[in-house]
This record gives sequence, C-alpha cells and structure tokens, in this order.
Amino acid sequence: MAELRHSLDQLRVLDAIARTGSFSGAAAELHRVPSAISYAVRTLEEQLEVALFERLGNRTRLTPAGEALLQRARAVLAHAEALDAAARELRDGWEPLLHVVVDGLFPWEPVARALSAFTDGDIPTRVRVDVEYQEGVPERWQADDAALMVILDFDPEDDPLTCHPLDPLEMVLVASPGHPLARRRGLSRDDLHDAFELVVKDSSPRYSRDPKQAFMGSRHVVYLSDFHAKRLTARAGVGFGWLPLHLVRADLDDGTLVLLDVPDGNRWTYHPQLVHRSDRPLGRAARRFVDALLAGQHQSS
Repeated sequence: MAELRHSLDQLRVLDAIARTGSFSGAAAELHRVPSAISYAVRTLEEQLEVALFERLGNRTRLTPAGEALLQRARAVLAHAEALDAAARELRDGWEPLLHVVVDGLFPWEPVARALSAFTDGDIPTRVRVDVEYQEGVPERWQADDAALMVILDFDPEDDPLTCHPLDPLEMVLVASPGHPLARRRGLSRDDLHDAFELVVKDSSPRYSRDPKQAFMGSRHVVYLSDFHAKRLTARAGVGFGWLPLHLVRADLDDGTLVLLDVPDGNRWTYHPQLVHRSDRPLGRAARRFVDALLAGQHQSS
C-alpha cells in the first residue's frame, strides 16, 4: 500500500478555508493562529505537488485542481467521521456482528418483528440470521460462535447457557383430502409404512449423505429442504407428514389439508427456547434482539 501524502488535519484545513473563504476565517473556526493554517496548506501542496489556492488580495480562491481535490477530501473526512462514530458506538457496547441461528420450524413472524428493532440506521451492528434444521442448529451455533440460537426442545446439560422459553409450537400430522390415508380411520403404523412420508432433512452435515430415518417409520421417504416445500408437496397429494400448525392453519380451515386419524395421536408440541451463553455478556444488539423476540412472544400469547 502506497504511503499517504496527506493527513486528516490537512484535509480539515482545506475544507475550512473553502467554506470560510479565507485563511483567517479557517484559523478562527479551527482555533489556530493564521501561520499554522498557512503551514498546513503549504505542506499539503508540497506533498500532493498540486497548487490548491490562488491568493487574490485578502481573498483566497481554489484552483481547478483544488476544487477537484476538495470533493475527494470531504469524502475522506466523511468516512473518517463515520469511522469515529462507529468506534464510539462499539465502545458503548454495540458488537460488530450479531449472528443468530434459528430452527426453520420456528414461526418467522416473531423473528421478523425482532429484526425490525434494527431498522434504526444509527445502529452500527450488522445482523446475520441463519436458518438450520434439527441438529444443524446447535452445530452451526457452536461452529460459528454465534451469539443466539432459537432451538426446539433442548437440554443444555452442563454447559453455562441461559435459556429463555418461547411459545409452544404445535405440530399436526396431515395429508391432502384426496390421499388414500385421509379416507381411512384408525390408521396403524403398518398403514403408514407403505405410504410416502414427507420429511424436512436435518441440516447437520452429519446427515448430508445418510439422512435420519422417517419419524413415522415409512419405508418411502421424500426428503425436503424446508417446511414451505413440505406443505406444498402435501397439498399436491404426494404424501403425508408432520407440519407446524401455524403454517397449515388456513389449509385445515379450508380443507386443503386434513388431519390423519392415527390412534397414537395426530398432534404434538415442541417447546422452543432462545439460548445464549451465560459465561459472556451479551452486546447491546443481542440484548435488543432478545428483548424484542421475548416481547413479541408475550404479545402473541
């Protein structure tokens, strides 16, 4: 990298002279003696090897080259001021990056509402949200050292973690009304064994080549990447599967999907949690996300 041939102080002097119209005006604004202003300009012209000003009696006018460089100088000053502002904010507790890992089964609306707390353009923190499934959630959270994760039924064991309970998440076992299973009552596991079961694949790299077995034990499994694809596939009559109630409530209301009559039950519940490490303090952005997500849960309950 080439050595810089100017300093921020010299650029501030250049800007002040251009705005006030004279060396004396710049000296008064910057609280310096006129000789210091003259020295700053002379050394800047020498370093850049460009004449910046024309002296016309008591007035000073920028040369064409000075006009062109003034615009670049003001851009540099603006970036430097933004850098200083960001540094002040980071010193005030704003982390450079907030990384959150969310299980894709969790409703997105509460996450979106929490993200809306970051629409203030003065927040210096960048936000990254990754969607994973099942064991892929804690693995990504740990591998990337993310700040927060939203995970389904989770046992922290002996790790120093803080877990905030979120609203329960109800699952339902459904199929299209035209599917053969939908027309039968008292379905057994054997009845499900020969039907196509729709499953969202665990996103852990451990299951990239050898996916987990189907939940209901079917020997015919269609593995899908997300629950929106799973819902559309079920609506098309391809197979049956577990889907979150919040995603298919309208389908059940209008009969596009129906509950399967399974003696073991066609409903069960997850208990999601918002998790972060308790052995390190959360930054301001993480605390804002936690507060917003928990407040949104209380509003929806």
